Amino acid sequence: MAVRSSASVSAFKSSLLKIIRPLPNRLIYVNNPIGLKLLTRLRLGLSHLREHKFKHNFLDSLNPLCTCGLEAETTTHFFLRCHHFSVLRLTLLDKIRHIDNQILNQTNDFITRVLLFGDNKYNSITNSDIIKISIEYIIDSKRFDCPFM
Repeated sequence: MAVRSSASVSAFKSSLLKIIRPLPNRLIYVNNPIGLKLLTRLRLGLSHLREHKFKHNFLDSLNPLCTCGLEAETTTHFFLRCHHFSVLRLTLLDKIRHIDNQILNQTNDFITRVLLFGDNKYNSITNSDIIKISIEYIIDSKRFDCPFM
């Protein structure tokens, strides 16, 4: 692997960051401060979702399991699998399908990454549209309307 054979520590760090850090997108123009705040929390794993709060030892989250009982309440679960948001999800996926039907043929992790960050293969307008659709889903879900603590 190229990372292991790096010539220096700085080259090793640089190679490693290219693997674990998503590539920066072009500027995305979205004027929705509340929606962007919620999206950023999801991106960082610091949201109201039970898995996020459980990982950070919040007293109100004794386990990461979603209230739907299906699995841990992860970002992917919230966007793509939680039964509580099935109707909203249909709208979300239909809007994404209109942007690029091929997105939905990918893995759930890839779809979630696109919903959170956009994708470098799209221009800034398309990425802005994707982010707006994601924010609309987040806000319409009302999942994050309660106080954080």
